[in-house]
Amino acid sequence: MSIHLIIGASGLVGEHLVRAASDVGFEAIGTYHSYSVPGMQRLDIRSRTEVQSLIAKVRPGVVYLPASLANVDYCELHPEEWYATNVIGVHNVVQVANDVAAKLVYFSSDYIFDGKAGPYREDDPANPICEYGRQKLIAEHYVALHARDYLIVRTTVVYGWERQGKNFIYRLLNALKSDRTLRVPIDQIGNPTYAPNLAQAVVELALSDARGVYHVVGPERVNRYEFACEAASVFGLDSNLIQAVATSELGQPAPRPLNAGMVLEKAAGRLTIPLMGYREGLRAMASDRRLAR
Repeated sequence: MSIHLIIGASGLVGEHLVRAASDVGFEAIGTYHSYSVPGMQRLDIRSRTEVQSLIAKVRPGVVYLPASLANVDYCELHPEEWYATNVIGVHNVVQVANDVAAKLVYFSSDYIFDGKAGPYREDDPANPICEYGRQKLIAEHYVALHARDYLIVRTTVVYGWERQGKNFIYRLLNALKSDRTLRVPIDQIGNPTYAPNLAQAVVELALSDARGVYHVVGPERVNRYEFACEAASVFGLDSNLIQAVATSELGQPAPRPLNAGMVLEKAAGRLTIPLMGYREGLRAMASDRRLAR
């Protein structure tokens, strides 16, 4: 039976990939770097030696690479530090995955676009406006040029229960439960994507003959403020604590692509698993408390 290796399984997407691969009968092995998880193996993808040792031992049929440093503001201010993981780390995984003839599934973002004319299709020209987007695009190019068998999965606004509690909805719920006011941008538009649903769809694509770039996102675009208000409603919390603001009022170091999001059509044409809209996804999250931590 083919082994599925998930590099970055301590994160939101990674932990759901472990579950999704296991649910369809594969042995799923996860790694972590700084956030320790029992039962997972520690891996620093900046080290070619560590990557080579683990992949040579595991000999996976599929390698998923959701691991990245995704704090876009920190990345803007410390680009060299982030580059070592987001670009050099990807180089290491590509080269070693080739050695064992594994299919590589690399996760990218709509931050490779400038956010002037979304939603974007797979073949629309990239034009990142922040350092994080530039690093993801460089990594994409390396995967496309050097990986022998690969998928590049672009996704965005991923939410759901997770160990680290870092995604937008998790932070929103924590703030509202504590009666804290939260300022949320009304001019950032994207496709909210429910993590367990995303993971199931990506595993299905990985097991198919799909190759190249696929946008795998929720089918509906919405601004962050409306998304936050819907989450408050679904979870029975006070939406009056959510303040709509322009992104420019937040003083963030990294520019954001505003009119962003992606077109799902290409992936939807291959998948048997439907991608959930944000209302359905939020209801699924609210009802599936077993995933909460």
